Amino acid sequence: MTGSELLILIIPAALAVILLALLSLENLLLLTLFLTPLSLQLSLITGGTGIDLSVPTEPVLALVLLITIFKLVVTREFPPRLLRHPVTILVAVWLLWTLVTSVTSTMPAVSFKTLAYRLWFTAGFYLVAATIAGRERFRERYVIAYALGLAVVVVYFIVRVQGAGLLNQQFAHSACYPFYKDHTSFGASMAFLLPPLAAMFFAGRGMLKRGIIGGLILLFLAGFILSYSRAAWVSLIAAAAMALILWIRMPVKLLSISAALFIAALVLSAGWIWQRMDSTTQDSSADLGQHLRSASNISTDQSNLERINRWKCALRMFTEKPHTGWGPGTYQFKYGPFQKASERTAISTDFGDAGNAHSEYLGTLSESGWPGALLFLSLVLGAMITGVKVWYRQERGASGYFALAVLTGLATYAIHGIMNSFLDSDKIAALWWGFTAIVVAMDLQHSSQEEADPRKKSGAA
Repeated sequence: MTGSELLILIIPAALAVILLALLSLENLLLLTLFLTPLSLQLSLITGGTGIDLSVPTEPVLALVLLITIFKLVVTREFPPRLLRHPVTILVAVWLLWTLVTSVTSTMPAVSFKTLAYRLWFTAGFYLVAATIAGRERFRERYVIAYALGLAVVVVYFIVRVQGAGLLNQQFAHSACYPFYKDHTSFGASMAFLLPPLAAMFFAGRGMLKRGIIGGLILLFLAGFILSYSRAAWVSLIAAAAMALILWIRMPVKLLSISAALFIAALVLSAGWIWQRMDSTTQDSSADLGQHLRSASNISTDQSNLERINRWKCALRMFTEKPHTGWGPGTYQFKYGPFQKASERTAISTDFGDAGNAHSEYLGTLSESGWPGALLFLSLVLGAMITGVKVWYRQERGASGYFALAVLTGLATYAIHGIMNSFLDSDKIAALWWGFTAIVVAMDLQHSSQEEADPRKKSGAA
């Protein structure tokens, strides 16, 4: 497609988006959510450009960012309580540190591009969403809008996989392309959505609504299994276990002690776990059970070995630049020289390009130093703690179960982020920041209700 042909298509679409933004920012956000799973890289459409974007999602979010800045600076329409919320403050400080490390970056152009991504992701999917998410109806629409777009991709994926054989693991890894770059982010998206969809199904009223949601659940379960994303499988199982523990609402002190004991036991048994993992010999397999068991194999599984190779590179990069890191978004261009010949695998790239750290936490550590990693970890914990607080203050019922389900969705990626890194992509950012916005909005809603009626506060305690 030539530049003039692309321009002819873009101009009317841009005018329509601007009009929709002026009429209803809420509807524009919901439309963006629907289109996010269906978005494509601009380079695939144009054949290669100097600047690659996910279209139409990111240009629309750039517009939302401008509107957000206008509202913050000129009209001051954003609720002060939202801007003062601990999670919002953490987001702002994290973005500020991203700016600082972009200035000190070894590749400033790459880092400032990453900063731009994060600004419009947080503006649209967090700030704007949080202002609207006080309404229960919008919270459900947020999930449904993304789910409907993802359903189109899952159908496309299943049709392609069926043609190559439903148990063809190697083909499944790329069958979601060009909508998703690989099966891991594809699986992570479904792991996010399955808990809130399940909550909406069991609490739903009306046969049509429950039928649509039930169909989405079955479709996503099929896609989730056939994606062969072990990290997504493990994250959903672990998050579901967490949800079951939270379900009984044990006293907060007991919950904290239990969490501390679990972490202590994990640390103390780390040596045994590592030895046990190293002794396993199964490799990735088309058999689902064996494929899941291979997630603990670090002796022969090439995927796991390459992940460990990337982790070690990230740690070596951190030791060289521990305070400000190499710059946001630079890992994929800089980790190559930090590979050791003995640790390279059959799937390692020759020059260390076109890849990430396979960990949100270690990737941030190498790119933004220990302050950036600490801020990001605080942000993740802040979102999770806010979700737990909302669940403990929420009455059992449709709204309460939805809150727990959204927290479970957040937990899937908090766990998944140990093994992969997708937060700088629109596919995952829409879900992570949107779900964070929902729990923050519900937290603010509870605080307002408790201020109006102190009896609710004592009841929640």
